[in-house]
This record gives sequence, structure tokens and C-alpha cells, in this order.
Amino acid sequence: MEKVIFCVEDDENIRELVVYALKTSGFNAMGYETGEELKKNLKSVIPDLILMDIMLPGEDGLSILKELKRDSSYKNIPVIMLTAKTTEYDKITGLDLGADDY
Repeated sequence: MEKVIFCVEDDENIRELVVYALKTSGFNAMGYETGEELKKNLKSVIPDLILMDIMLPGEDGLSILKELKRDSSYKNIPVIMLTAKTTEYDKITGLDLGADDY
């Protein structure tokens, strides 16, 4: 069964590159610009992994992560933070909120 990966990234070029790389590696990858788009699509498909940017329009990636980890339907989905924010504080915050990697 093909693994499903969601990529939540507001930068279209980065999102398209990540989705393309995943698809050519055999994954069923879908990209979303906002947390709102992600949440809408989670209602119909539960991915095997979510790659999440922090700096998103509207709700930021850390808030979305926190919300996902509180919801019993989504808390077991692994989430990897894929972001330019790389300070130690940012990494600790992401991991403390439930990210599986940063």
C-alpha cells in the first residue's frame, strides 16, 4: 500500500519541490499552502506522515501541531517540522509540542 505524505508549506516553489521529490520516490504526496487546507483534507484522508512548516499564513505550524496532537483522530500521525526556523528554542518548542523530528 502506497504511503501518503502531506506537506504543509506556504512557499509554492518549496512545496512543489518537496511533493515532486516524494512522488518520484514512490510516495503519494499532497501539498497544502495553509493549515486550513490541511484540516479540510484530513477529514477524508489520514496521512502516514505530515511535513509541516512553521511560518504559514493564518494559523502557524506550531499551533496546528498542538491541535493535531490533542485530537485523538490525528495524534498518532508522525509530524516532521520542515522549516527555516532552526534556533535551539524553535527546535525544543516543536519537539515539546509533539513533533517527531525537526
